Amino acid sequence: MQTIMKQFLLFSESQINEWILNLRQTIENILSNGIQLDRTMLMTEKEVAQLLRVSERTMRTYRTHKYFHHIKIEGNVYYLTLILFLDLIVLSLESCV
Repeated sequence: MQTIMKQFLLFSESQINEWILNLRQTIENILSNGIQLDRTMLMTEKEVAQLLRVSERTMRTYRTHKYFHHIKIEGNVYYLTLILFLDLIVLSLESCV
């Protein structure tokens, strides 16, 4: 488990700041428009793997370790961007401790 957490140290401060900015924009959108789930707020596992620059196999490992909240529908795995960004920020902060 410690090895996987160390992989998150590979993310730069600018990448983490980008996630925080995306999270702020999403929250502002929710506050001004209410919660309207659309395709832009949902990511596939492949999209998240590309974002994190890891393989889909690594994403399955992360899911096994419950690093990211996800939704599984008919065998497909999805991530809500708002929750994903929160999970990433929490993991980033934990890796600094």
